[in-house]
Amino acid sequence: MRVACLLAVLAALFACGSGRSDELPDVVVVVVDTLRADHLGLYGYDRETAPFLAEWAERSVSFDRAFSTSSWTAPAAASLFTGVYPIQHGVTMGMNAYQGLKRMRGDLELNRIPEELETLPEFMRSLGYRTFGIADNPNICAAEGFERGFDRFVQFDYEGAPAVEKSLLEWGAEIRSARPFFLYLHYMDPHLPYHEREPWHEPSTSTDVHEQNRAAYDSEIRYFDQHLRRAFETLGIGEDDIVIITADHGEEFGEHGDGNHLFKLYDELVRIPLLIHHPGVDPEVRRVGANVSLVDILPTLRRMLGAPPSTQDIGISLTRNYLEGREDERTVFSMRRSEIGHKAAVIGGGYKYVLTERNADLFPDARREHELYDLNLDPGEKRNLAGRKPDLVQELQGRWTQLQAEAPRWTPESEWITLTPEEIRRLSSLGYGGEK
Repeated sequence: MRVACLLAVLAALFACGSGRSDELPDVVVVVVDTLRADHLGLYGYDRETAPFLAEWAERSVSFDRAFSTSSWTAPAAASLFTGVYPIQHGVTMGMNAYQGLKRMRGDLELNRIPEELETLPEFMRSLGYRTFGIADNPNICAAEGFERGFDRFVQFDYEGAPAVEKSLLEWGAEIRSARPFFLYLHYMDPHLPYHEREPWHEPSTSTDVHEQNRAAYDSEIRYFDQHLRRAFETLGIGEDDIVIITADHGEEFGEHGDGNHLFKLYDELVRIPLLIHHPGVDPEVRRVGANVSLVDILPTLRRMLGAPPSTQDIGISLTRNYLEGREDERTVFSMRRSEIGHKAAVIGGGYKYVLTERNADLFPDARREHELYDLNLDPGEKRNLAGRKPDLVQELQGRWTQLQAEAPRWTPESEWITLTPEEIRRLSSLGYGGEK
């Protein structure tokens, strides 16, 4: 009975069949670049890095096992915008500047979201929303198709939360008067290079560079958190709005031998926070333990806003997890492409299987590499069980093969651009100089 009532509430609040856009709620989607779930108190971290997010979680549904579709921005954000995986939308090369920025000459291949794919802002505008986007990541740019569907869009190259805040102040009156509005905010602050943000920086006593970076990273999260609080206060975001807060990927601090977010798909890189708030959220349902993905954001908004499902979406509406009480066992995928090869992660049944295929031109003797981890018993992914559980490896690899064979694909546009020396310097400072 309770579920039926909640579904009725959603239908009444978000029905758009009448065509009256003024009855629709405002929608805010916040992406925090490089924010790993396990560095937030609401996911068990022992430092208070994000008090505002913790407050917001009290009025939201938190997803404990949310995964990105990749370990870097362009493919992950394109999945959030389109509801499909990177092998489908094809946005796998971007300002990540593979091949060491073509050995520092500045030639760079960019993929653009295929025109045939409806993007999140295009969908929102089709319902009568005024659409606004502010992104502080060089990948979230017009050249890669992310501006499509926005009435107003601005992109910065890691100028920090104050730049986002400045745009919000400049646009504030226009946004507040544009009921309903859709707002996309992409913050960059936890991303490399890390800044020691005072007064929140707690220096590490370790001489290990990864631990020193981790301490600075945590202060960056706290710095972002206070700016998000101010942004919500500026716009008057509250109980009557739909708010989704997530990340594009995580960050490594030596857990598997490196820093940054390189050619890997371990949980520190692909397990992300996800909070969803909307009017009618059941206060008794605060946490969902099922596997979910960035591909689920767009279908979830379609359901919330009363729009019909789209044959484009490979994701599902997450309202079924907390309104219908369904936490079905589900497989989700993450992937990474670079000049050194391809990686795919298959996450399901409490396990993660990772397949690595290296570029034969660079690694002529390389073989397929198989990794299998029990995420319940070995959350740090230190004990590779692939040799002990060949049947499970075969099963999970089969799910990846099936996705490749059956998922619809679109062909992205691709172009080569030449960066200026200053652009090369900026991208290199962000760690976008190649893979290993």
